[in-house]
Amino acid sequence: MQRREFIALIGTMGAVWPRRLIAQPADQARKKLPRIGFLASVPHERIDAFDRGLREQGYVEGQNIIIERRFWNNDPKQLARFAAELVALDVAVIVAPTTPEALAAKAVTGTIPIVTATADAVGVGLAASHAQPGGNVTGLSAVASSSRNFGLLVELLPGASRFAVLLDPDNGYHAQTMAVLQKAAAEQHLRIQPAVKRSVEDIGRAFQTMASNDVQGLLVLADPIGAANRRKIIELAAQNRIPAVYYWREDAIEGGLLAYGPDLVDLNRRSATYVAKLLRGSKAADLPIEQAERFRLVINLKTASALGLSIPTALLATADEVIE
Repeated sequence: MQRREFIALIGTMGAVWPRRLIAQPADQARKKLPRIGFLASVPHERIDAFDRGLREQGYVEGQNIIIERRFWNNDPKQLARFAAELVALDVAVIVAPTTPEALAAKAVTGTIPIVTATADAVGVGLAASHAQPGGNVTGLSAVASSSRNFGLLVELLPGASRFAVLLDPDNGYHAQTMAVLQKAAAEQHLRIQPAVKRSVEDIGRAFQTMASNDVQGLLVLADPIGAANRRKIIELAAQNRIPAVYYWREDAIEGGLLAYGPDLVDLNRRSATYVAKLLRGSKAADLPIEQAERFRLVINLKTASALGLSIPTALLATADEVIE
């Protein structure tokens, strides 16, 4: 090979090699970034809150972290598939904001840490206790004060005496709550009965029973069945003209009369703190489940009008949000 040809060949290879050397480290670096799995039913404002919380902890998607997002659109089969898919991707942490997602993730992994903001992780068997979760699930507790919610129902219906609680008696949290509410109702000389829903098929029958017993007000306890069938419960309450109090803002947004419960946006922002701790070496079993700090009262005046109810002025004044 002539000297001139050799120099030309080296020059050509030099133009190619740097691009490869630059591209390969970039691809390798991306592969080494920690991956977070995020399970949610649909995109919503709580996801933005979680991302904001991550940035507060120093994590920016695409820069020093990768987020694998999966939306299951209220399809249980798709939820199970996505949970298994995240495990197969070997993510470092799975963020499961609500009970259905946490249960689905827990069903397919006992080792990958799961961060949730569920109504009651202990009550549904996701954790041994709030102080010492003991497994691979930690996060925040979205439990609201059921006594407060029942008090709101009584305040809305000052002349009523017959109430019901839509619950799953096999849920430990529901069973404990019902015992507390029955004691409170007895002290006020009110009648309160359980309306059982162990499955979606029970919901219709529960409302038939309430209608036949002339129930005047209903408290809906939060759980996976209720979350997955929110619209059905709200529609049946409207059809049977039973004023109902719920826990989540979404319940009131979709037509429920009143909702009082933890601020889910704030819970999702705070859940990013748990993700950061886990990525830095903490164990889910040792991270205590923290309580909600902010609560929201949401009143739907459209539903109140349809039911012929007048919301007390004092109650309206304390509402965080009023739907007109």
